[in-house]
Amino acid sequence: MQVHEVPMSLAAGTGADTGSSALVRVRFHVKFAGGFASLDIAGDDFDMDAILIFDATMSPPKTDLGNEMFSSVMKAAVAAAALFGSPAFAARLGKPTLFSDGLSSHVNKEFMQYMPSTPSTNGAWSWGWIPKRCADEANRPDVPFSWYDFEVFNVQYEDCEEAWIFCRHTKAELSQTQLIDYFGRLPVHERQSVSYVMAVPGKGSAYEIGGMVVFQGRTASVSVFQHEVGHAVDAYNNPDGSSSSTKEFLDAIDGDTCVPDDYANSSNVEDYTQVGVLLMYNTVVPGGLDNIGADYSCLSKQLAVVAARQQAAMQLGGTCTWRHPYGKVISMGPASGNNKRAIGPKPVMNLVSGHPLAVEKDISRGGEVTVYGNISSNEAEDALAAEKQAAWNAVARHRAVRSNI
Repeated sequence: MQVHEVPMSLAAGTGADTGSSALVRVRFHVKFAGGFASLDIAGDDFDMDAILIFDATMSPPKTDLGNEMFSSVMKAAVAAAALFGSPAFAARLGKPTLFSDGLSSHVNKEFMQYMPSTPSTNGAWSWGWIPKRCADEANRPDVPFSWYDFEVFNVQYEDCEEAWIFCRHTKAELSQTQLIDYFGRLPVHERQSVSYVMAVPGKGSAYEIGGMVVFQGRTASVSVFQHEVGHAVDAYNNPDGSSSSTKEFLDAIDGDTCVPDDYANSSNVEDYTQVGVLLMYNTVVPGGLDNIGADYSCLSKQLAVVAARQQAAMQLGGTCTWRHPYGKVISMGPASGNNKRAIGPKPVMNLVSGHPLAVEKDISRGGEVTVYGNISSNEAEDALAAEKQAAWNAVARHRAVRSNI
């Protein structure tokens, strides 16, 4: 545990007893192995100019705040650890909302129109092998999913030289076509913050964990994919770490009078990704947020911070500039080698440490589940996506045959 920045902001008022006593609110970060928490504490007679950077192993810092302040901060930090666990989130933000009914109905039609899926080809793995990261998430539910019930396949989008790995449970409500299509609609400089894409049966929820996105149930929605991938972009897009935990973004929340929707109110982390959904709309839809039907000036400061840290990654086009290296591949189990289904050769992972695109980052974070409810997909768009993917694969097979003649 580490107190990362103290104070992040100071707000002074007049003390109750005399004009010389100031009531000061101090916001600070507590950094854990898996994330951050943000706390507000208040007290009298704190030195307005004091700046502390220390961790739990240090002696009390020599500042005008003195030992008493150090003790108070450390007690608050310990309380934060107990309260938030890992990863950690700020308490509910308590802001009015721009949309009381969520964002999807206000953005998805335009996303489908102005965010076309990136051309791709795909190929199945030999049955019997599964990435360890996918196996770990299959084990996460109280009743784990059988590894034998997963189909694993590579998807090579034309804007990156290395494929993404998808793991889909055979009974997942999201089809292979939908996974490829909706993930491929996002800009490559957002997709590159994601390693694996996974789909399992469920009731309409999703989460991101260490650069991996997991969809549970019917979640075929560009705004859902943007939100979950947005968590990875929040964590990995900038070299100084999580954007949602920066002083600039926390101050922007304080300075604005609203957040996008009720779910954004749950924490600074969820707020950041929901603001990101609105910023994506502003980036790709002609006329931007001026056409969304609500006065978004109430969250202009949040939009400005997210734009400064993420909008470049939201531009459509370009090619990938980095990727998470892939981890271990393991056998699905002893049954994969029996006479019923012959196991194929173990896949060889190209995107590993030492690859020009591979960048090692801390993946011990994330895992907060977002519940969306089951979402009805656009059947016409799904059918069109299936036709396009079949055509792209046919062209690739034709080129492969021609190259071998």
